[in-house]
Amino acid sequence: MNLATNLLDTASNVMRSEAAQSTWVELAALDLIVVTAHRSPDGDAVGSVLALTHHLKEAGLNVEAVLPDRFPRNLAWLPGSDSIHFFEENPEATGELLGRAELIWCLDFNGPGRTGSMEEALRTSPAKKWVVDHHQLPEDFADHLFSDPACGSTCELVFDLIASWRRLESLSQASAICMYTGIMTDTGSFRFSSVSAHTHLVLSHLVGLGIDHARIHEQTFDQRSLNQVQLEGHALSDKLYTWMDFGVALIVLDLETLERFNYQPGDTEGVVNRALALEGIHVAIFAKESKGGLFKMSFRSTGDLSVRDIAAEHFEGGGHRNAAGGIYHGSTALSLVSHIESQLLHWFPRP
Repeated sequence: MNLATNLLDTASNVMRSEAAQSTWVELAALDLIVVTAHRSPDGDAVGSVLALTHHLKEAGLNVEAVLPDRFPRNLAWLPGSDSIHFFEENPEATGELLGRAELIWCLDFNGPGRTGSMEEALRTSPAKKWVVDHHQLPEDFADHLFSDPACGSTCELVFDLIASWRRLESLSQASAICMYTGIMTDTGSFRFSSVSAHTHLVLSHLVGLGIDHARIHEQTFDQRSLNQVQLEGHALSDKLYTWMDFGVALIVLDLETLERFNYQPGDTEGVVNRALALEGIHVAIFAKESKGGLFKMSFRSTGDLSVRDIAAEHFEGGGHRNAAGGIYHGSTALSLVSHIESQLLHWFPRP
């Protein structure tokens, strides 16, 4: 039994299905394939898009990578990142790509609304939509849906998909680097409960291809600007609110603060986890103001405390039990603080 089969034996059930395995045969007849992910793409979104794009291109297929908007600058080093098309920056040309595509791989999102300004172009494209995702409650918009919320990252599912095609022997270092980055970032550097024995087998295989895992971590997490470090320090010292009786911490950054520290996309990555690491804190919320009185929110929790339900019911969001996102429409940062304070007893009833 070869390595690909061994890894497939422990892979996600959705990728061991006949439907997943048969998709490879269908790809050969397609003239144009587009691979895309959600707006505000994180390491798992960018990593999975690039990993699959590399693999399909290396097999001789005509593939283009498309994202709704820019990713954080700490991911710009990923191989192939300079070839991605960004819808927000060139909607006409990128929309034309989506319109011409015969197949769109939709990675790391559970509904077209997660693609922001690209949603209409995605919905109206006549292309088949094949989804690979690990978020809960997927919408019914896909011709093929390969969804496993128990899996820690979409990159792991992409690896399993390639294993289902019996093509792990063709996996390049470029694809491996992108996959490793996505798994690393979406599992909190492999510390979340979603990490399984199979995850470690996947990581072992990727490292066995000769990738430099230490450099991947350094490039992703250790190349920080002075403004970024100062912004995080300010956030933790002056913009942190705690309700210790409920085990809840909140960090809110308004536009004035972001401009003061010359904010760039990705500069606040991981700040919410710093709040969650505080002794006695079990739920951490991070909110960052955008133009128009909109606050983008990240939720993290420990144990059985579900922040997905709070994000979905109160902040037009969703995600996972211990990691979710949402938005708040409000005039000021203080209005968000007051709103959360007023809801704590409803969200976390006291015995």
